[in-house]
Amino acid sequence: MNHTRRDWVGIYKTAVMEFSRNKSPASIDVAERAIVKLLRELPIADSKLHRELKDALNSLAVLKRML
Repeated sequence: MNHTRRDWVGIYKTAVMEFSRNKSPASIDVAERAIVKLLRELPIADSKLHRELKDALNSLAVLKRML
């Protein structure tokens, strides 16, 4: 899946707002992959976005542990 800088937020929100325990792991996985891909493409100079992406990954990890 090819995601842009702008749509990681929507993908992340979809994962966080998924209340179905059956669908949530897949939504989290999609969001994690999109964020990791963007992190790999991100120039180091963009530290604000880098920090936001890392925070989002940490939140998804917590959510995953809660399932």
